[in-house]
Amino acid sequence: EDQTLANLYHRYLSQSTLARAISVIYNNISVSRIAHVNLTHQSSPSFQIPVPTSISVLPGPLSPQMPGMWLTTATSLPADDDMNMTSSQLASHFTLLLLSDLSTILSDINDTTSPLSAPLTHYLRVSKPTKSFVQISQSSGIPLPDIQFMASHLVYWRKARAIPPLHQRDAYIVSPNADMSKLVSASSKFAKAYPALPSLPKILNLLSTPRAYSTLIPSKDHKEAFMDILAWLLRDGWVTQLRTFVWVRVPSHIKETVESQGEPDRSLESSIELPPRRSNNNINNEEGKETKSTLSVPQPPSPTSSTTSTHTTIPFRSTSQDPSNPPPAPSLIQNPRQASGISSRWLAAISIHILKIQGVEGQKAWNRCLRYLDGKHAIEMIAVRENWKRKRVAEFVAGWEAEGLLLRGRHW
Repeated sequence: EDQTLANLYHRYLSQSTLARAISVIYNNISVSRIAHVNLTHQSSPSFQIPVPTSISVLPGPLSPQMPGMWLTTATSLPADDDMNMTSSQLASHFTLLLLSDLSTILSDINDTTSPLSAPLTHYLRVSKPTKSFVQISQSSGIPLPDIQFMASHLVYWRKARAIPPLHQRDAYIVSPNADMSKLVSASSKFAKAYPALPSLPKILNLLSTPRAYSTLIPSKDHKEAFMDILAWLLRDGWVTQLRTFVWVRVPSHIKETVESQGEPDRSLESSIELPPRRSNNNINNEEGKETKSTLSVPQPPSPTSSTTSTHTTIPFRSTSQDPSNPPPAPSLIQNPRQASGISSRWLAAISIHILKIQGVEGQKAWNRCLRYLDGKHAIEMIAVRENWKRKRVAEFVAGWEAEGLLLRGRHW
């Protein structure tokens, strides 16, 4: 009997469990969906190819575009200073942002017979995108490793995304990678979800200028609703956090103090030489080479190169000095935790200087925060990771900046 290929295909699908499983896997994986297959009553595996949840640089004009993808340099993997954590765990100072409403996720979980169903349900009911995993563990009594395991499970199965905790004092901006082609449809959904609040275009317009998110909240009564809006905007890639990064700057007077204590090692170790006069040249990152005048704040890496980046030039104020005896040029220390030689002597002198102007508390805070002052850790995370008040962190950082000990830059 003659049979067409299509007929054979449907025949095998109806009669063969293996054929159905192969078909389900192919059809779902080819469109980046999760494939759930039922082989036997005891075996119902699921398969997927993990998809990226964020990008750190904007794609170039010739690269594949990913509009709507979360744009950030924040990483949920443990930092190299989290020695008590494994690389498979999510960072304890992160939290979860659910990618659909809670009731839908809970319904999906309760439809399964997994032993994780009850713990996941309990965790999801106490989880908030404004609280870190550590804070949730402390308030709920759920062990932190269990929270990290369940959070990783939800991220893997595309139910949630790991993010830095949302906070009204942080700055959020319209993402350069936002998918504006979906603005009309998204505005309609936003209006249905928040009918009594400003429209989506109005909210995005307000966020087009960098500012603390709290400036958008009209009153304390509106705080919860506006934090829900922020989670909604971040979920679909409409906004991203504008984060602040700082480097340790060694002023001339600190170098003079160290030099007066004895002849130092002249190798610059991990520092960048920053002469005081103005010019249009950028910093030369090569060790020991003279640069002309200005400090260049690195921006996020460009998509076309992993070794070069766009620079924003910030001039230093110059003061009149004896030309026959110019002061030492200011420097940046790129990695304070691994400083050695002259760089470590500069850091010791800075610590003593802070003791004189801010007392013992200021010195302890400086020594504790030093590992974050490398241009790689956002200072917004210091309060979360050290369990400090944000106001306290802001006061210390402002004081160190006023003394010329820090240089800041901002990006996503």
